[in-house]
Order: sequence, then C-alpha cells, then structure tokens
Amino acid sequence: MRQDAEINVNHGQFVYDESSSPLPSAAAEIVDSRIYDADIPDFAGSELDRLYGSLYSSLSHFRINGGLEDASTYISERNGKPAVILLFRIERRNARVINEGMRLRAEDVERFCVNLFQRYPLVTSVTFHAVRIVNTERRISCVQQRFFCAEDFVADLPDSAEAYLAMLGNATRKNLKRHRNRLERAFPDFSFRVDEKDAIREDDVRRIIAFNRVRMAQKQKASFIDEEETQRILQLVKTCGTVSIVTIGGELAAGAIAVRIGDSVISKVNAHDSRYDDYRLGMLCCYLTVCAAIEAGARRFHFGHGRYDYKTALLGAHETYDHLVLYRSRLQQLRDGRRALGIALSGYRVEGSRWLLDKIERDSGAGWNVMRKALAAWRARKQRGATAT
Repeated sequence: MRQDAEINVNHGQFVYDESSSPLPSAAAEIVDSRIYDADIPDFAGSELDRLYGSLYSSLSHFRINGGLEDASTYISERNGKPAVILLFRIERRNARVINEGMRLRAEDVERFCVNLFQRYPLVTSVTFHAVRIVNTERRISCVQQRFFCAEDFVADLPDSAEAYLAMLGNATRKNLKRHRNRLERAFPDFSFRVDEKDAIREDDVRRIIAFNRVRMAQKQKASFIDEEETQRILQLVKTCGTVSIVTIGGELAAGAIAVRIGDSVISKVNAHDSRYDDYRLGMLCCYLTVCAAIEAGARRFHFGHGRYDYKTALLGAHETYDHLVLYRSRLQQLRDGRRALGIALSGYRVEGSRWLLDKIERDSGAGWNVMRKALAAWRARKQRGATAT
C-alpha cells in the first residue's frame, strides 16, 4: 500500500490522489498493514495491552464478557513494530471496531478505512466507539459523524512516588499530610497494603463494593454494580487485578479495586467506610493506590468517569472519547440515511444531557438550584426503586 495516498471519493470507491500527502511519508516511517480474517493472532493480546493500556481493548475483558465471535484483526506495523491493532466484525454493510478506549492518530484511522473499504467492497461504513483522536488538527478526509460518548480522568505518572507527591498542588499535599497524620494519631494500627490476583479475597472485594453502594446512596445515586457486575469484577481481578486494602483495628476501612493493563492501572471502585469521612479516607486510599501503581512501574493511572474534585487534585486530566462513524462516500451516507439520523439523534442527546448535567451540578443561580433539587429528588426516587427491586 502506498504511504503517501489520500482518500478521495470517486463514484463511491476510494482512489489514490498522488498530488497530496496527508499520511506520513515512507521516508519518515515504513508502514505495513495487514488483516487477519476471522482470526486474532496469538501475539495480539500482549500488543493490545502495550499499545492502549485500555481495559476495553484487552483480551482479558473480552474473555470474561464475550464479544469476540467472528472477530477479525487489523494490524498496522510502523518500522517493523505493531503500532495499531484493531479488532473488528463485519455486520452487514458496516465494519464495527470492537475494542474501545484507544488513543489513535487521525492518519491511522484513515489508513484503516482505506484498507477495509478496499478489501470489503460491500462495506459502506466503519464504526468506532469510545475512541480518542489525539491529533485533532489533522482532518480525517472520510465523510464522518462524531459525537462525545465517554470520558475519563487520566494521570501521567512519574518514576517515583516522591516525584508524584512533589507534582501535586500545595493545598493537596498539605491536606493529604494533615489527614493522614490525624488518622494515624487516632488509629495507630492504620495499615495499607496491595493484594494481587490470587491473593485477593472475595470478601474484601464485596465489602469495598458495599462501601460504594452506601456512598452512592448518600449522594442519591444508584450504584451500577449489581451481582452480575460483581462476578465480572471478581473474575477480572483474579486475572489482572489489584485490591488496595486499608485496615483499622484489623478491619477493612477502605479499599480500591483496580486492574493493570500494559503500563496503565485502571480504577474500578474506590470506596471507604463512611465512619471515616472526617479523615478523607477515600481520597487518601486513592492517593496511596496511585503511589503503589508508580512503585509497580505503571505510567498512567485512570481514575474513570465521573467528575469529582479528588481526581483533578490527584492530577487526573479530563479526556473525552467519541463515537465515530466513517462512510465510504457522502452518497453511501445518504443511502443509509435512517441509520445516520439515528446516530445523530443519539449523539446530540448524549451531548445535550452532558451539557445540562454540567450546568446543574456546577452553575449557581436560582434556576439551576431548582433544577439541582429536582435532579436530587429524581435520583432519590430512582434509588428507592432500585432498592425495592
């Protein structure tokens, strides 16, 4: 495949235009792309973890949750080393990328579409979910629809816990030190440890999840972790997980459930016994978990979705991920107008809901206060309904 090709539309097919070079030139890098039809090569699992550090791109996730049936694999090597791996499934006239949470370059997305549209003449669109295009200044020339669909707070980690502490804001450092000193004075037997894989106890996992449910109820929100999700978490931590344990008086007082994927540690649940609210034990447990991740060699810590001040205080940077659909041509998008309209309506609904919730939770003013109370009342009714069932 030529490396200096641009995608242009000509009667619904892709042709190369040699007059422009939006992709990196062969002189800069050598790119070799190939597709494994209805197959995932043995080396893909470790490479997916290395490339993306995303739970939802890991084979550990798919082995527990399923979803790899009839999956094919696209691999693009840059200078002889895998640079992009995408798992996908052909669903009628759409190629749906199965893995999620990837940070991709625009040119790599475009190159993938070139390969698929050439290899599968009947495919008219390619769908990504929860993908982040890292070089947004680079335009993908395919006809496309793109809408926000997910968010995360991610901290890039230094080489040592001491360096991480030094990077925190002055107020955060002082608060962590003050609360930890208060806690250790009040409870001299306070201890922290991290259990991994087979050393993880099911009872500890369940108690941390129970802390989370209580905390969510206090905020008039319903926890998403039901028994089915709990079973998935238990399987996951035995495969690639860690559980941070804070004990006071020999009893579990706080904990954090996380998974290690490549160089990333991804937080699943961070919760504490509400009896220790005055000591900010939840934030302290999270901070100690980040430090433990650094000592274990992690390069990134994912705090997960949900806008809480402690995440930014611990250097979590807000990242957004998009639902992205790319079409073979404008004509093909028009022919698939009903689906395109549904994608647009769903996308605008999600983005509108996100904007409204941000306003309700953060803006002042009488009108927003009324809406805040109405939202709290709705959440309380929803929580009572969830408890009743």
